[in-house]
Amino acid sequence: MKILYFGGGLGNQIFEYSFYLALKERFPSEDIYGIYPNFKFKEHFGGFEIEQIFDVKLPATTFKAKLIIGLLFLYKKINPKTSLCSLHPININWNSIVFNAFKSDLSFYKDRRKWLEYKKISLDLRNRKIIDKMLATNSVAIHVRRGDFLSPKYNNILGNIATLVYYKKALDIIKSKMSDPYFFVFSDDMIWCKTTLNLPEKTVYIDWNIGKNSFLDMYLMTFTKANIIANSTFSYWGAYLNKNTPIVIYPEKWINADYYPKIFPVDWIGINVE
Repeated sequence: MKILYFGGGLGNQIFEYSFYLALKERFPSEDIYGIYPNFKFKEHFGGFEIEQIFDVKLPATTFKAKLIIGLLFLYKKINPKTSLCSLHPININWNSIVFNAFKSDLSFYKDRRKWLEYKKISLDLRNRKIIDKMLATNSVAIHVRRGDFLSPKYNNILGNIATLVYYKKALDIIKSKMSDPYFFVFSDDMIWCKTTLNLPEKTVYIDWNIGKNSFLDMYLMTFTKANIIANSTFSYWGAYLNKNTPIVIYPEKWINADYYPKIFPVDWIGINVE
């Protein structure tokens, strides 16, 4: 038996699904269950939404799985080094019973085909026009995430990475590689973007996909010719799922920690601002 503990926003949920697929392949005869505690999703608008947006099926949950995970978490408090739980986001003990489902590694999905397809999405006229404009121009998606990354809960681990210096360097690279770029900005802080990034006239600030429709921003990012992403799993997947073979620029430092996620394709362009 293997038990996966899920949580986080849509970008994290996609990474979790990719680890679930890797776990199924590694242990084809094992029963795999999922635990989906509400409090792990409540700070995100869509909650646990991956199954509503993508054509995927996550592992079922059972009372037995909930009981076992509860007992093992209690045991881990007594014996923190137990091999029964694998909770680190990078290092994996495949022989564990309980896993934090958020594991980020390109090897889990880079060779898969059609493993993550959107369900049929109904778009309003404004979003359809944006896609048309993206396809007709040298379109560049810029994702800026500030809100929760500036909060005390996340700032130490995720803050001060995708800085203004990073975006300026990314824009310089885009201008050297694309003629007449047309920018499409996605952000939780549009005021900062409009007053600080100093973007040209050919810029659209996409600020209307809110609440449960926030996932549409990720969907729209997949139609551009280039992506400038934040150190955010949300914009990571907006770029990775882009089928236009885009230019992708990312912050080389992804997290303020002593580990580095192996998630970046070799043709992506990393920027180091340190």
